[in-house]
Amino acid sequence: MSLIEMMVVVALVAMCTLWGIHSWRNYQQALKLEQSAQQLRLYLFGVQAEANNYNRSAVLWGIAGTDGCVGTGTSPSGCDNAVGKIFATRGSGVELLAVSEKSMGFYGLRNAALAGHITLKNSAGSLRIVLSVRGRLRTCSEAQPLLGIGLCQ
Repeated sequence: MSLIEMMVVVALVAMCTLWGIHSWRNYQQALKLEQSAQQLRLYLFGVQAEANNYNRSAVLWGIAGTDGCVGTGTSPSGCDNAVGKIFATRGSGVELLAVSEKSMGFYGLRNAALAGHITLKNSAGSLRIVLSVRGRLRTCSEAQPLLGIGLCQ
């Protein structure tokens, strides 16, 4: 092998390595986003079950931002002042991008809900957790399919 051939091989290996590292980082970010969305859904399932079991209303509030949070009851001025059980994105690298402008929440024994959505975002994309009127929670991706999660329609 000549020196030029060896340099071409080294350049190809370096390009493949950089591509692999970039893809791995994107995959890790997508996993963080998906895990945060799953944790938020589990939190919402718990709120829904509590509202159903005790025949109470549970109106949700949300504070958007990198240190955003979602909770029930009266809305605090910030996530640090929140009391009770809350879902917070602090330290996860995921931003709570948007919460429905209108109120959303769960209502009593019939498992009904006031529909709305919550959007989570990071560098991999954005996921929306949608709450339907019948109390169904689903996750969809806003821009492109992400880890098998379909597009919002």
